Amino acid sequence: METCNICKRKFDSGDFCIGCQKLIDELDFGEFNEERKWLEELFIKRFNNFLVVFSLIVTAGFANSFENGRFLVFYFGAILLFLCWITLVRIYYKYDNTLKIILGQKTFGGKPNQVKIVQDLLKRRKNFRFKKLQISLWLSYYIPVLCMTFLVIVGLCINIGFIR
Repeated sequence: METCNICKRKFDSGDFCIGCQKLIDELDFGEFNEERKWLEELFIKRFNNFLVVFSLIVTAGFANSFENGRFLVFYFGAILLFLCWITLVRIYYKYDNTLKIILGQKTFGGKPNQVKIVQDLLKRRKNFRFKKLQISLWLSYYIPVLCMTFLVIVGLCINIGFIR
């Protein structure tokens, strides 16, 4: 039994399960590639919005004149960033599944896949020793978690009096 690259269900053989393969066979490569571009742009826009919200929260936290409730700005900011992060992770999974479909297919509509060069690069990257250094993972997980952790730590430091 193998696992489908898209829906993670178990199936007998091939790259994708029968349901996913049927959906893929109905796709038009040109339209699907346009969808991939749109998802990629949406992913980057959401990451940029995440960074803008983070910078606004940090500015508001350090530039306010509250005496006693200054740490609350950082705590509420971490909650707001968490909500922004959920949408970022959601679009990351859609984008990642789209790339799995495009790079996992040898043919689209009976014609050879037009991204053979990218498929070869993906095979080489899987054997590369730095395969965990994917930019999309950094943009969707590592940087946002670091930003939220920073806000919580600064809020705690202000709360206990380490930062004034």
